[in-house]
Amino acid sequence: FLPTANTQSSSRLKGLLASSSHLLEAVYVVHMLLAAALTSTSAAAHMPSFLRNNDVQNVLPVAPADYPAALQGMLWLDQTGAFGESSIPAGVSAPDLAISMGDTDYHRFDPATRTVSVSILGRAWQWQNTREGMSFFREAESTFSHYDFVFSDDFESCQIYPHLKLPFGLTFRVPTAAVSFTMTLQHPAAGACPPRANSSTAEVVRCAKWRRDSRVLQLIPGLSKALGDFVYYAYEIVDNERQPIEPYFSAYLEWADANSRPDALVAAAEGFDTSRSLDGADGLQGGTSFVGDGAAAESSTWSASAQLAWRWIRDGATEDWWWEHVGWGHGGSGGGRPA
Repeated sequence: FLPTANTQSSSRLKGLLASSSHLLEAVYVVHMLLAAALTSTSAAAHMPSFLRNNDVQNVLPVAPADYPAALQGMLWLDQTGAFGESSIPAGVSAPDLAISMGDTDYHRFDPATRTVSVSILGRAWQWQNTREGMSFFREAESTFSHYDFVFSDDFESCQIYPHLKLPFGLTFRVPTAAVSFTMTLQHPAAGACPPRANSSTAEVVRCAKWRRDSRVLQLIPGLSKALGDFVYYAYEIVDNERQPIEPYFSAYLEWADANSRPDALVAAAEGFDTSRSLDGADGLQGGTSFVGDGAAAESSTWSASAQLAWRWIRDGATEDWWWEHVGWGHGGSGGGRPA
């Protein structure tokens, strides 16, 4: 019973085993879990959409007004130190641009755990329209799920946990012993910001909203210490009212436009439709970037079925649960046990 023939095989199962409903449920669950395992490495393709770099303030979602101030606005991740400074080695930084915490279709901020999850494949994560940006995005589809931003009680700091994809639509939170990503909220002195035109890089970075620190392999203290911290800064370029904040917005725009190098051949090879746009942008023109669609749940349509199966097992594997939540279909149709 291969996943590609799931409808036919499920029908056969139902017909052959209709006389024993509990056995049907058990075999059906095994079928869903096996199918999920076999298909989990084939990520469903997201369909990115293009936007003009100078229109990011109107396109990326902003955080709801009831979110803490630390989570509001749009941030430019200046990983290369284009505006300030960065200790990330050349060629290591990701080809992304701006992000926000406003993708509520993916996840809403949880005040109990002070956590918000952000998908790098969703509407709130902007990527460079370059060969590197498109390739990175497609590679991430099969391996990477999202980031958990977990804030401190006072929202002065944040631990960022990457989540990798696993079979069955599950994810694995990478422990800080392997990689530790943190953000620290900055508080520049009164009158120090915005920086003057002739400010030093040290003065510029003090005006960033967040300092981003990365440390790797802390489970091997000597090696981690030898490698040291990698630091860059995240600037708030748009406020929660969608108003650009200068001079950070202009610095972002200069960098984003300089790193917009559309390539029709690469776009076609990576499955990008350059006519898909959120603001009328043409993905083959300069001054553009793209965001994901936030669709394609984790790894495949079978992930939802697998998670349903796990829920059934977790909740006691009863016939009543199956009929209530599933019925004769695997999509959660339910409807209760027939009379």
